[in-house]
Amino acid sequence: MRITNQMITGNSLRNMQKSMSEVNTRTNQMTTGKKISKASEDPVIAIRALKLRTTVRQLEQYKGKNIPDAESWLKITNTSMENITKRITDISEYCVQGSTDSFSTTDRSAIVDALKQLRSMIYDEGNSTYAGRYIFSGFKTDRSLAFSETEDTSIYSYDITQHVKPGSIDTKNVVLDEVDYTKVDDYINDPSTYKQINPEKVYRIHLAYNDIDRANNEGTDVLNINATDAAGNAIDLTGFTINVKETTDADTYYKVADNEINVIKETGEIIFGENVYNTLKAADDISVTYAKNNVQSGELRPEHYFDCIQHVVQTDGSVKDITYDKPEEGQSIYYEVNFNQSLKVNTEGNKVIPEYIGGYIDDLIYTLDELDAAEKTKIKLEAMLDDPVYSANQDAINQIKRMISDADIEVAAKKENLQKTFSQNITNFKDYLSTISAIQSDIGSRMSKLEMIQTRVTEQYAEFKELKSTNEDVETDEVIIDFNEANLVYESALAATSNIMTKTLLDYI
Repeated sequence: MRITNQMITGNSLRNMQKSMSEVNTRTNQMTTGKKISKASEDPVIAIRALKLRTTVRQLEQYKGKNIPDAESWLKITNTSMENITKRITDISEYCVQGSTDSFSTTDRSAIVDALKQLRSMIYDEGNSTYAGRYIFSGFKTDRSLAFSETEDTSIYSYDITQHVKPGSIDTKNVVLDEVDYTKVDDYINDPSTYKQINPEKVYRIHLAYNDIDRANNEGTDVLNINATDAAGNAIDLTGFTINVKETTDADTYYKVADNEINVIKETGEIIFGENVYNTLKAADDISVTYAKNNVQSGELRPEHYFDCIQHVVQTDGSVKDITYDKPEEGQSIYYEVNFNQSLKVNTEGNKVIPEYIGGYIDDLIYTLDELDAAEKTKIKLEAMLDDPVYSANQDAINQIKRMISDADIEVAAKKENLQKTFSQNITNFKDYLSTISAIQSDIGSRMSKLEMIQTRVTEQYAEFKELKSTNEDVETDEVIIDFNEANLVYESALAATSNIMTKTLLDYI
């Protein structure tokens, strides 16, 4: 085969170009620190790099954002639970004291204030937030569990349907025909109008709210009481009369006939007559629909607890109605914290602060106030014995002494009721503390699981970062050696080509 100068020149130039390309490749590797700068240089490395980069980015998301967010959410929740535990423990201590009637008369007013503050602090914990989201509000993270003090509650009203079990019907010791010192003159003028006090026991349900109404702000009568048996069949309550009692009817709050139901607007209590109770105790479910118009800050939002219709007054004066269904189990918020691993970060507020807690505390406050009022009545009557208006009138003295005697009975009955109520609530709050403890244990187990996942993600992140670096990055020492080799080959090619390219036909003539 004849080799021409043109063939030698062409081969030399092509080989020199390859050497230049190798030098360029090594130069790019040294300057970028990467094995390839485009996928076509090595498709295998490119494909593997895409997979590894995606994995590393996901792990960075888990490690740097999801896990810290989940950890913070759980820590804030646990702190709130600890604070609630402290508040309930304080209330339990008051219950122990009250069960033995160790409160002095001067203590009671301060204890009422303390109980109100403790209730407010418990509800405030329900409004705890993380990163602008309410942690106890289920899916409604933009809405507090209880109405805040800065919120305009006057624009809200509700039609609430509250479901209760017959076991929620308890008994309450009351005093009928309480002694009223303001009517002394009436009784003196007509002793026949005076009625001796009558301690009594009534059946009742304490609703989640006080200050309730029969009709909503739109004037619609929504008050209704229904019951169903275990088979879901309606129980006939048409033979029973429902009476709505207001503050002006306080004397008859607890006076209920066998076939009557008294709904007390002020306290949110429903009082049942004997026949009504005997009918309802066989029920499987009792539902009470009522209106809540005078919404106050610090009260629980009904939409987190009950089937309800919210009426919201708009800026133009119109009313917008929003229907809410009772939140069912499973309003859980999950964070993805590793590949195919999710962790629940929230705890539902209706479990942490159940609707009946406010009723328990209200009962404590009511019994203290009632006893305090009875003792003040007795003091007023005793002072009347020395009042010149009455001291010279033997009939007046006799009537006042009779009332003082009844006041003694009333004070004794209300002391007994206070002791019973506080004693019962020792058990109630003990059970509630057990519930809180179980929730804290669940949060603790989730925090431990998250810690284990965090350790694993950190290890995975380091491993995949190393794999990514091994796949993409060059070893500096090796690439320098490779560059020097490529550069030496290129320079040798230049020298050889230059010798060949300088020869012409004239050199051989």
